[in-house]
Amino acid sequence: MVWNMNDPELFNPEHLTVKHMYDNKHATVVWFGFCQGQELREHETTSAGVVQVLRGKVQLVTADTQVLEAGQTALLQSSERPSLTALEDSVLQVILVPHPRYHSLSDELEFSSPS
Repeated sequence: MVWNMNDPELFNPEHLTVKHMYDNKHATVVWFGFCQGQELREHETTSAGVVQVLRGKVQLVTADTQVLEAGQTALLQSSERPSLTALEDSVLQVILVPHPRYHSLSDELEFSSPS
């Protein structure tokens, strides 16, 4: 499988594009294609995330605000509530560990409770 960050299908002026590139129960790899000005609103997840800017420039807001450019990576803890805004056309690769679909606090509580 070959992934191409210049794929024109990654950019839609009507909305950001989300492509699930790889999934298993341990992790997921998601590509986000942003046209300049598009945003991913503040959200939460039970997973830690590695956000890599493959192309472009974005503003990442967590407890503080930072600008990330192509080639830069940020680590997000599961307790953070990030939001992103594309400062120019951008492609982000986000790796979530563990995969949110297979991980929840209720599963952890259930697992750790005495029999």
